[in-house]
Amino acid sequence: MDMLMALAVSIGVLIAVWTYIAVGVVAQLSVWAAIVAWGCFFAAGGKMQGFQKTVAANVSGLIYAFIALQLVGLLGGSSAVLAILVGVIAFLMVLQSRIALLSFIPGAFIGAAVTVGSKHDTATDYVMTAVSLILGGLLGYVSEALAGAVAKKA
Repeated sequence: MDMLMALAVSIGVLIAVWTYIAVGVVAQLSVWAAIVAWGCFFAAGGKMQGFQKTVAANVSGLIYAFIALQLVGLLGGSSAVLAILVGVIAFLMVLQSRIALLSFIPGAFIGAAVTVGSKHDTATDYVMTAVSLILGGLLGYVSEALAGAVAKKA
């Protein structure tokens, strides 16, 4: 089996298992957040380095969005305040790329966007979004490793 077919099979099987676990077993996990992070893993170049960059960037984006969402209310909640905060966090997410582990700029923006696009009524909701992002990166790593093992045997 060639690598692309092995990757398609490993992702297809793992994403089905992930969806079942996230929806049926641990209902607080986000299927879509993990799938987005899974894509980030491949966009970041895969392997261990892609996993590390994906997790670090996604979680940093989540943290920036969390801070901005908390501050917007404290600072009056106006559109102008929101716009300034979004500008500041975008600036910081780009600037942090000077640090090798945080150099995957799209991952930070994606982590922030996933956070803003998710329901967060409690601190647990933020934690579960972070866990989903981390598991998505891990699933990317596992799917790549499984595909590599299957393709080599064939």
